[in-house]
Amino acid sequence: MNIQRFRYLVCVCVLGFAPRAQAAVITVAPGGGLQAAIDRAAPGDTILLPAGAVFTGNFVLPAKGGSSYITIRSATSDSSLPAAGARVDPSSSGLLPKVRSDHNGAAFRTAPGATYWRLLFLEILPSESTSSANLVELGGGGSNQTSLSQVPQHLVIDRCYIHGASWDQRRGVALNSGDTQIVNSYIAGIRGTNVDTQAIAGWNGPGPYLIQNNYLEATGENILFGGTDPLISGLVPSNITIRRNLISKPASWATSTYTLKNLVEFKNADTVVVEGNTIERNWAAGQAGYAILLTPRNSNSTAPWTVVRNIAIRSNVIRHVAAAFNILGYDDGGRQSQQTTNVRITNNLISDVSTRYSTSIPANGWFAVIGNGARDVVFDHNTIDSDGNDTFSFYTLPTGPSAAVSELEITNNLMRDNAYGIFGGGSQEGVKSLAQYAPGAYVAGNLIAGATAALYPGGNLFPALTQWPANFVNAAGADYHLAAASPARGTALDGTDIGVAFAALEAALNGSGTPPPPPPPPSASPVPFTGTPVALPGRIEAENYDKGGEGAAYHDTTAGNSSGAYRTDNVDIRASTDTGGGYAVKSVRAGEWLAYTVTIGAAGAYALDLRVASSGTGGTVHVTVDGVNVTGSIALPDTGGWNTWKTVTKTGVSLPAGTHVLKLVVDANGTGGTAADVNWLAIR
Repeated sequence: MNIQRFRYLVCVCVLGFAPRAQAAVITVAPGGGLQAAIDRAAPGDTILLPAGAVFTGNFVLPAKGGSSYITIRSATSDSSLPAAGARVDPSSSGLLPKVRSDHNGAAFRTAPGATYWRLLFLEILPSESTSSANLVELGGGGSNQTSLSQVPQHLVIDRCYIHGASWDQRRGVALNSGDTQIVNSYIAGIRGTNVDTQAIAGWNGPGPYLIQNNYLEATGENILFGGTDPLISGLVPSNITIRRNLISKPASWATSTYTLKNLVEFKNADTVVVEGNTIERNWAAGQAGYAILLTPRNSNSTAPWTVVRNIAIRSNVIRHVAAAFNILGYDDGGRQSQQTTNVRITNNLISDVSTRYSTSIPANGWFAVIGNGARDVVFDHNTIDSDGNDTFSFYTLPTGPSAAVSELEITNNLMRDNAYGIFGGGSQEGVKSLAQYAPGAYVAGNLIAGATAALYPGGNLFPALTQWPANFVNAAGADYHLAAASPARGTALDGTDIGVAFAALEAALNGSGTPPPPPPPPSASPVPFTGTPVALPGRIEAENYDKGGEGAAYHDTTAGNSSGAYRTDNVDIRASTDTGGGYAVKSVRAGEWLAYTVTIGAAGAYALDLRVASSGTGGTVHVTVDGVNVTGSIALPDTGGWNTWKTVTKTGVSLPAGTHVLKLVVDANGTGGTAADVNWLAIR
């Protein structure tokens, strides 16, 4: 019997009395019982909704178990819809079913512990002016989610059109889940007056998150992490990738009464990559109109662990904004937070940052404002066209353990001085402001048009401001490729051009470009990372796995190093927040492994220590020596967050003497979506 040929009610009968032989396709007729179909579906099933059919209500995605996705999607054939990896837009509306929220709640929300749900080719919108604040709720933002065991996991929104109506709509997606992807979708019309709105906002979920190739629009913050204290103790949304999105506000909003704030905000976030996006159009209105804020906020004084750190913002286009970056070291509202640290802003094209983008309040036109104790902040190889009095503006506040900015680097940037260039209030531009607000800062390899050389550190270029347009092919036409005669050509500290590298920028924006050369084929056996086997007893730094490539030195299930730190292969590495700093391998997943060539001084029984951070229970690993499992399964605990480190010990591990290949093998993911982050292993 072909159950796909029957309507929904027939499918219920067949599935209720016969054992399941394969994944089912359940078709819900227009006006039919969508919740009943959801409740009936089993892992691997697909629920089809006819194009144009309207389903109004608050549909709950329950916990089903299993490891196969249940998909809710349009019945329209794939051939008539955007292909995988292509962004949906409003022109596809006629091919999509309409799922509408009402005043009782979101159109879709997950139950505690729900896993493996995919929303595909759906139009999601409100049905009435008093509809719920959220159109989609993934995870719980309040008292219904107070432990990691309740967090939904493995969720996907793909090629969905999510939008408001003619009235205010507070939020598109409330993102408080774990291991979630929002991709190829179009979230628009999220707007309000005297209310904070977001296309995507998360504050009570651990991650990891992939937000990729979407159009995202909201009057408040287009994307926000943090801003409300999490109800899960110690939680910091982590492992966030925001890639190839168009993050924008419509030009018509400039003269509206809507409450306009900023484009992207991180108020509680760790290990973030913002790459290949176009981030555009914002005005000084409800707030100063920044493109990106990095400002830790312990909003209700209940989350002193709040932090913004390990942030990589690279190869983006940022344009038509009142200001670009605001970086705050500690919460400046009299509330305890942790220190903002390890921020890398590199290879971005930032243009038309202008005081012209004023509405109810004046725009400052600054590229970056930094203060209140931010640490380890790097600006490198950015092209910056701004017209505010300051390009970099510093300030101090007596609200953190340290008021000065430390470990600041400003290198290889192409920028204007305008009136004051690099400046802090009550001081003089250049060297004196740096000494007062960012002592020890390294400022070199930059072209600062219009600055007075005597006021700045040596090793920079200072052409006249009138020569600024001559650096580019056509600055007035927004073509910021370097002109042949620009002094920025080949004069960066690394011998390349000052400012943005357009080949890397365009590759990031397009998700393509010229691919990197293929890695060399793996060697027959791995090679020690330092050239010498690690001596045991002793410590093995997780990031110092052998050389030799995929299949020889490691196996990783995701492409690329998501944080871009330390090494350039496919293993994900981030700066460690553990005592002693350094680096850690992040987000190790089931099926992955790392190899280390070691020399063991003597045969015997040893203790193995494993230093890990995790945000959920259930992860397991084991260790092999020359392919032999020497530890059995090692359960990894929930350490309390991705930046809380604990040591797991396995005793009675029998090891042979001599030189061998030791492998750390990941067997199972935990409830946080991955097994753990790993800082080091030790044999004692």
